[in-house]
Amino acid sequence: MKHPHECTGGVRLDRGVNHAFAGARAVLGAAAFFVLASIAGVATAQSQIPWDGAYVGVSVGGAGNSACRRWASAGATNVSTGSAFSYQSCASDGFVGGVQVGDNFQTRHFVWGFGADLDAWSDKNSNPSLKYLGAVPPPGTYAISGKVGPSDFAVIGPHIGYAGDLMLPYLTAGTIITTGARNSTLSYTPTGAAKPVASFSGGRNVAAAGWVAGGGIEIGLNGAWSIRVDYLHMNLGKGSHSIADCSGIASACAAFSAITLDTMGNGLTANLFRVGINYWFDYWNP
Repeated sequence: MKHPHECTGGVRLDRGVNHAFAGARAVLGAAAFFVLASIAGVATAQSQIPWDGAYVGVSVGGAGNSACRRWASAGATNVSTGSAFSYQSCASDGFVGGVQVGDNFQTRHFVWGFGADLDAWSDKNSNPSLKYLGAVPPPGTYAISGKVGPSDFAVIGPHIGYAGDLMLPYLTAGTIITTGARNSTLSYTPTGAAKPVASFSGGRNVAAAGWVAGGGIEIGLNGAWSIRVDYLHMNLGKGSHSIADCSGIASACAAFSAITLDTMGNGLTANLFRVGINYWFDYWNP
């Protein structure tokens, strides 16, 4: 049996420890509340116009386009299929990636601004070859080579959006400017020959400039960073139509003197999907 005084002293010790823990909890709770309040105050001060100011970033994504180049000769028939001489080369889906810069102006929930993107465009063309058995054009192997879509592009235009504390959905439209040859070549190799003896230039497939329109959403991250997901539809207008000139061995080109090879481009429309990250220069400004 414990002594009564020992028992009483133990109770007093437990109560003292409990009071000490309670005081520590109160102090820690007050400190945590103060820190959270301070953070909330800073966040509130910085979120009054969180999407205002200049930004720079990078993005990557994919692009699917409809660019094709078709070669045809009126009246020329493939004996093996009974069809006219006509076949084409088309671009495949590709990869896009680059940098973007811009500047926004925010008034309450309304945001407007201007942006510019510079992207590389990597895609593959289907460069088919055709063994032609007809009499006109001359029998042999015809092969298409070249790039019918753009190599790089720049987009410049305005955008508008509705600002939330963490999200900014927006719409955009503007001008797209492309680079790259965007042309194709048809080469002719006679039956039994090892290399081409004549070639035809297809000329430019699409225009160098057009329009874009689309939209996306920007999502704020911790600090001055945000991520962006966007979609753009681009249009480089109608395609081209031209008569191809023969170059190569004179006797080989003479076999094509009585016919005309037409080259037709169907124009280019494309859909771009990209994901990017931006840094906002004015985030830490008061």
